[in-house]
Amino acid sequence: MNLIRYYNQNRKKIWGICIIIVSAFILFRLVNYIYKINREKGIATNDGNSQIGKTISNTTQLTTNQSVVTGEKVSNSQLENATDTIDKFISYCNNKELQQAYDLLTDECKTQMYDTLEVFEQAYYNDVFQGEKKTCSIENWVDNTYKVRMISDMLSTGKSNDGRDKQDYITVKKEKEGYKLNINSYIGKTQINKKTEKNDIAIEVLSKNTYMEQEEYTIKVTNQTEDLMRLDNRIDGRSLYLQDSKENQYPSYNHELTEPMLTVSSGETKEITIKFYSSYVSTKKIKQIVFSDLSLYNGQLSETVEFKAEV
Repeated sequence: MNLIRYYNQNRKKIWGICIIIVSAFILFRLVNYIYKINREKGIATNDGNSQIGKTISNTTQLTTNQSVVTGEKVSNSQLENATDTIDKFISYCNNKELQQAYDLLTDECKTQMYDTLEVFEQAYYNDVFQGEKKTCSIENWVDNTYKVRMISDMLSTGKSNDGRDKQDYITVKKEKEGYKLNINSYIGKTQINKKTEKNDIAIEVLSKNTYMEQEEYTIKVTNQTEDLMRLDNRIDGRSLYLQDSKENQYPSYNHELTEPMLTVSSGETKEITIKFYSSYVSTKKIKQIVFSDLSLYNGQLSETVEFKAEV
């Protein structure tokens, strides 16, 4: 009787409380449902949003899910493979497990830059890590190349990180054994094998090595004329250059060019490697190596020609 009397006296309040509880429950279920749908959409479209700010490990964090250069978003799978591989490399270096870190480098990176573990230790580890632990942030630069900023871990060193920041551009490549790295701003090697022939002169562009700030071309030159040939008579870098599809020119490293290097005797075939001031841009298309002052000598200067080797 007391309960009935209490209900009759307070039924408006009781029903109000019940309505509030039921409404809150329904709202909670609705919010969870919307969150679930949005999450499934994000996974289905693979837009990489879930990767932003992702902490890969105690030492590594991803800061963006899109290319700094193009603004294009990077897929979750690409980011995961890349960041996990870079994180392994950083962790190995932090733990001074240099053989394991060295094993994560591509064969082309080893051949081009660090042909032995000792060279890797002296030229890269000692310069970048200096025996200390690093924390790092990773952001996609363009395609499979990532900008990695490495900072001294003050908690482990007990020192200020002033002047100890290091920045590298690391390219991730998929190989048979898994994912490997090109480090120290080395993008990679490209086989070209294009041959151009003109007036008993043949120049075959064999390959190029690409870095963030330069390109390095290896060419094979055959001189079937009766004259001594010099590929760049002036050796000033201006008459030997790359030319892209928009006719932009990129001069050679003239300070590295010598007369013996660019001289090819009659009947001789010579392999030469030339560097150019051509920074890495994924959309840039190099069309030719231009020898605008190629000279022939038969006792004295007999002829100067322009030779364009197709790339």
